[in-house]
Amino acid sequence: MQSLVLGTNIDSLIVQSSLSTHTKNVNISTERLATGFRINRPSDDSAGYVYSEKLDSRIRGIDVAQRNINDGIALLDTADSSLTTVVDNLQRIRELVVEAEGGGQTPAELDAAQIEINELVTEIDDLRTNTQFNGNLLLDGTFNTEIQMGPDGGDTYTIDFSNTNALTYERINLTTDTSVNTGTAAIEGEIGFGSQKALNEISLSTTVQSLSGATTGVAAGDITDLDTMIDNISGMQATVAAKRNRLSSEFNFLTDEKFNLEAAKSNVMDADIALESTKLTVNQVLQQSAVTLLAQANAAPNLALALIP
Repeated sequence: MQSLVLGTNIDSLIVQSSLSTHTKNVNISTERLATGFRINRPSDDSAGYVYSEKLDSRIRGIDVAQRNINDGIALLDTADSSLTTVVDNLQRIRELVVEAEGGGQTPAELDAAQIEINELVTEIDDLRTNTQFNGNLLLDGTFNTEIQMGPDGGDTYTIDFSNTNALTYERINLTTDTSVNTGTAAIEGEIGFGSQKALNEISLSTTVQSLSGATTGVAAGDITDLDTMIDNISGMQATVAAKRNRLSSEFNFLTDEKFNLEAAKSNVMDADIALESTKLTVNQVLQQSAVTLLAQANAAPNLALALIP
């Protein structure tokens, strides 16, 4: 049984404690509704905070990896564009050679064809020496890079177009062994991995020199060599396309993974707006009730004064 005392107002202390709790809950719900987050600081949920930071780290890693993949795709598209032009030029050179072997052209026509071949060969060499991505040459047989295509340390992918790569059709190289070059111009094209022929050996005219200085007629093997070269450049394009598809597939996978991680992070971090709105309303009512009761509790000691004569 509680005594009627003046020194300590137990009822007031109880109501004050309740008011403090309800006020704290109102502030928490207000903050969560304002920020949209259930966890605004580690003290809100220490374990959940640590887990969300791990998820956030992976999500941000995926964002960067996807940018890297897009850079890699752009690199491969650049190489493929140049190789397409090379094939087009080789096809045109082949047309001119086939036409020359028909035997019906005049020397002037052969001269014109030879001039065009020389220009096309020069263009192929320009592509070899000028095709680059971010300052790196792609078609000179030296390009080799590694792409970080995932959020983890081992998620790397190598794009190797160098001469040291032994895989068939892997090398993207438009140069050949200089020993087959009979002239001073080093404008050549790789036609196979084992058999090579310099583009500048192809000569149609006896009056207009080819880039190698040759003045003989069309070589019997030129068409076959050009076919081999076209096949191998096409194989290089297939390699580029395969690599591009691999990167595109990885990009799509990372997109799905990021979606799942974002959902998991939302479950941990995001506030349930409906729930917090309900809590806010309840705690505001309890807060107002506590204020009213506190006023009554504080007035209770006045009863003791009535007993004092």
